[in-house]
Amino acid sequence: MTLRLVRFPALALLACVALTAPAVAQDAPAALPNNHVLSDILDKERVDAAINAGHGPHTAGPTARRGAPIRAVTTYHPSREVSARVRRQFAEWMSGLSRSEDGRRIAAAMNERDPVRSWAKIVGGDGLKPGDMIDAVTSYWILNWVMANGADSTRAEAQAVRRQVRRMIAASPERRLKEAERQEISEVLMLNFLIQHAAYTDARARGDSATADRLGEAAVTRFEREMGVDLRQLRLTDFGFVRS
Repeated sequence: MTLRLVRFPALALLACVALTAPAVAQDAPAALPNNHVLSDILDKERVDAAINAGHGPHTAGPTARRGAPIRAVTTYHPSREVSARVRRQFAEWMSGLSRSEDGRRIAAAMNERDPVRSWAKIVGGDGLKPGDMIDAVTSYWILNWVMANGADSTRAEAQAVRRQVRRMIAASPERRLKEAERQEISEVLMLNFLIQHAAYTDARARGDSATADRLGEAAVTRFEREMGVDLRQLRLTDFGFVRS
């Protein structure tokens, strides 16, 4: 994932203000509104199993109980109604992190340019696209790893993580979501991706290492709380995430 600065009007400055505020930088609450965290769709036990499985072209990853992995449905056909609800709730949630005026500006920015299309432009080079929850999870996980480690990623690594995430979800048969729920979680992840990406790339472009470091620390805390995963103990390889 090449961390080029993609202009998304009004988001970069507001993101830096909101995401590095004391309550966020120090307490780092889960950055997903609507009570969604990654553990809602990824079983922690199987995430650990996948990461601990080692790496190599023949690594099978976790499987569902009783044999071969089941086929979990992760795709969705987007609904305008779901998108509108997600964006409204996200703007309201962001207002709680900063000021109500900032929340209105964020809502206006999202209405000015389609956030899903903006997300797709950033991650398209990694072969990720809208319409599949796996792609949204993959991009969000990689971005947070990049922020936590001050690193970057390649298309091959992104595709490896995508395959890894697919196996993780397939191995969690209890994680079954309706189509609207799959879209909602995906677009919530995309919006979080955009706000975090805007803040981080803006800080990097300005040479503001202090803000970039705070965003990295917040990423570490988020994933420790949401999934029990230490992003700084992971390496990103052509076979996905592995323990350092």
